[in-house]
Amino acid sequence: MENIQTTLQTNSEKVNFTEVDHNLENVMPTATEICHLWSSYMAECMSVAFLKHMVAKSKDPAFHKVLQFALNTSSQRVDSMENLFNVILHPIPYGFGEEDVDINAPQLFSEEFCVMYTRFTSKYILINYGFAFSDCTRSDFRQLFSGFIDGTKAVIATADNVLIAKGLLTKQPNIPVPKKTVFINNKGYYGSIFGANRPINAIEISNIFNITTFKRNMRALKLGFAQVVKSEKIRDYLIKGLHMADKQLDILVSFLHKEDLPGPEILDFRVTDSIDSPYSDRLMLYHVTVMIGYIAQSYGHGITNTARQDIGSAFTRLMIEIMKYTKDGVEILIENNWFEQIPQAADRQELTH
Repeated sequence: MENIQTTLQTNSEKVNFTEVDHNLENVMPTATEICHLWSSYMAECMSVAFLKHMVAKSKDPAFHKVLQFALNTSSQRVDSMENLFNVILHPIPYGFGEEDVDINAPQLFSEEFCVMYTRFTSKYILINYGFAFSDCTRSDFRQLFSGFIDGTKAVIATADNVLIAKGLLTKQPNIPVPKKTVFINNKGYYGSIFGANRPINAIEISNIFNITTFKRNMRALKLGFAQVVKSEKIRDYLIKGLHMADKQLDILVSFLHKEDLPGPEILDFRVTDSIDSPYSDRLMLYHVTVMIGYIAQSYGHGITNTARQDIGSAFTRLMIEIMKYTKDGVEILIENNWFEQIPQAADRQELTH
């Protein structure tokens, strides 16, 4: 036994755990790495377009600082990703650019909403970059997304400091701190699709409040877009989304109100009365479909993290509605030749015929 332990110890001392050098020219990027790079590029191009107008119309020094910092961060990311696209010999996506924003157009959203929405979207950007970093294996991709994570944390922290100072940061509901640890001994804890005989727990409150906050933000955004969009078909699509949002918000907020818990504030009053669009129809529609897709993702996360059947059933039903609405938006993008094709696998059927 002693000989075995000595051998193991000797061998472990000989192992070199230093990082192995790779010639990246010999390491093809994976589909997952291209997925994260492509989708991140599209998202940051959208961010730059939106922030350019927001910065141009910002007057409050504190708000302007947050928005300018976010714009600089997104602009630097776009440049970094274009460099990486060139390194892997991948075409740079068309994305969004100067033609999609008019910085001279009147202000569409209040400065408060612009900072709140920037903080809100940064939260989901941070989640995505976390996935991207953990999914990537090439060192240049990992280094890229690691830096993006740090940058997004800085944007959120900067926005939080300003929103807290101005009393604008959305506060989550409070619940009593338990006095002791309790184990469940009632099999009716899950309840039924018609309800449950217990209050909603902290995880369920968090999921409902986060989704409701998401939908409040998106409702205000769609309301502003509906005022300025040029296409009647897209306006009808946005108005349909407003009606669906109202119905879903009533359902979600009711879970909170039954427990005497508050829902997030209504943000519609932070939309100005402008009817002149600062953004292209393509940019507005693309952004809405992408963000609505994230709501569906939030419902999916909520379904797997709820222990009440009535809440899970509501999330499932509302998610299906959201997915159908997103599909309708994508179809309008395709009709207008605005939907840029995502990189895909080789079409073997076409190649063999």
